[in-house]
Amino acid sequence: MIRGALSSLARNESLGGLLNRTPIARTVVKRVVGGDSVGDAIAVSAELADIGRWISLERSAPPATDDDQAQAILADYVMLVDQIGAAGLAGVAEVSVFPESLAADGSFDRLTTLCRHATGAGVAVMVGMGPAEHVQATLDAVADLQDDALHVGATIQASLLRSEADCERFADRRVRLVKGGRREPAGVAHDQPIETDKAFVRCAKSLLAGGGAPSFATHDARLLDILEALTARMGRPKQTYEYAFYLGRLDGAQDRLAAAGERVRVYVPYGPDWFERLVGGLAEQPTSIAGAVRSLLPGATS
Repeated sequence: MIRGALSSLARNESLGGLLNRTPIARTVVKRVVGGDSVGDAIAVSAELADIGRWISLERSAPPATDDDQAQAILADYVMLVDQIGAAGLAGVAEVSVFPESLAADGSFDRLTTLCRHATGAGVAVMVGMGPAEHVQATLDAVADLQDDALHVGATIQASLLRSEADCERFADRRVRLVKGGRREPAGVAHDQPIETDKAFVRCAKSLLAGGGAPSFATHDARLLDILEALTARMGRPKQTYEYAFYLGRLDGAQDRLAAAGERVRVYVPYGPDWFERLVGGLAEQPTSIAGAVRSLLPGATS
């Protein structure tokens, strides 16, 4: 119901402004979005850092349609990196970016520019993953950047059939593991949620057996329990891996994990296109962002 309502309302160009003027909606927005500007996002990040959280900041942007748009997004990301450094957050905050927001032609040149600038500032970059047909090229680009000693990680989607092999390939590198929710052609992705969950666990085992620093991004309580058992059984020291959550999601679980000495990272989208990102994420991961919205509605218990 929430997904349908947001998707239909998204056609209204002024909806973002309308939401910001509605009392309940302003509360929702503040809980799940880092704000419209870099300054807003840095302020949210500082508050999170003060309570011991790590942060992943994404300047929400649609896929670039021309070079001017892509160059503007790159400039915004460079400014974000500089502000992270100026705020003293470089040690705990990374930036998350989708390559398609930096190039209309599939080029990774601007992504490389961003990663070099970020590494020079002591800020890591986490590269998001687009449709399945782009995964190989994106992973190869990330591997090349890592081989150049840049602080870069790759997102791997457990829902894709290829991802278990990708996790073995990247087991000694920085990886963010997600379930994945894009609609993919038959034969490319698991067609049942339970199969995606099983693949997530197998991928997690591969990453924990490697020498990298995996980030497990899930709000599934069952998977969180399994991950906690796996890390203990496999003898992985705490702080050599992390749990990642959307801003405003499972605050109780975040507190519990942090109190147990685990590293907890909070994903913070921000920027003038935050509403489009919210709706896009809702369409791809209805159990994540929808949960954040539902938890803030009158009568919610989570």
